[in-house]
Amino acid sequence: MKPSKQFLSLPIVSLSEGQHIGYVKSLVIDSQSKALAALVIDPKGFFKDQRIIPYAKVVSVGADAITIDKGSYVEKSASLPEILSLIKEKLTIIGTRVITQSGKTLGVVEEFYVDPDTGKITQMEISGGKIEGFFSGKAILDADYVVTIGQDVIVAQKGCETSLMIADKGINDTFKSVFRSTSSLASGTGQAFGKMLSKNKNKDLSKHHTKGKHKGKGKNIEAESVNPIQDPPASKDEDILSPPNNPQVDVAILDEPSPESPDTFPAEQPPEVNPEQTQVAEAPSTKEPLG
Repeated sequence: MKPSKQFLSLPIVSLSEGQHIGYVKSLVIDSQSKALAALVIDPKGFFKDQRIIPYAKVVSVGADAITIDKGSYVEKSASLPEILSLIKEKLTIIGTRVITQSGKTLGVVEEFYVDPDTGKITQMEISGGKIEGFFSGKAILDADYVVTIGQDVIVAQKGCETSLMIADKGINDTFKSVFRSTSSLASGTGQAFGKMLSKNKNKDLSKHHTKGKHKGKGKNIEAESVNPIQDPPASKDEDILSPPNNPQVDVAILDEPSPESPDTFPAEQPPEVNPEQTQVAEAPSTKEPLG
């Protein structure tokens, strides 16, 4: 598809004569067929007066030139009454407001696109509209939804706003697709927020004191695990639902003394000493007898 503005000022060349005939001055639009009817030649070109080329005589539309077979295909507008009547209508598309059959304004046409091979108008680029509070940039309206191309307004089918394509950043998403994407995004955000709340709730529950029953030597007693004031941070691989790995202090009750046991114990008696074991061996005398 080729934007209409790229047709303007393109040189026109005849293939058989190899002549540069002139430049495209304007486009003649047939509102009934929604297509280009002819090209108006700039009078500053090969001919001194204004001439036209029926679009059916165009061989090709390139990036740098438009070609036709013969220079004789360039004719005066008076010799083509049907095209002359279209020229007198001065019908333009760019700058025309677009409304739907239900009276909803879609915006103003900034550009329209043409199939170079057939001259058919395929799309219209609309801007300045505001559809259901969502669309406020540029959008593409398919020409199949256009009912009438008039002097003052272009009328589109009722409900065609749901088939507009966003054109601001080259995205070809319809409005229905955009609405579905927005809903999916909101749903995903809600699920992520719910998971975050659940994670915080589980972390708070893991900080509560846990009670259990322990068996002592004499009785079954209840012991309460004592947590420090501040829990150490959990490692990445640690399950957040598992209790913190803190030492537990168990409170135990000593067994009561048996009633048969005396309250006091007798003092220990020193062991009996054998008199024979208490005798100390006398050391031999070192004195010499007197002589």
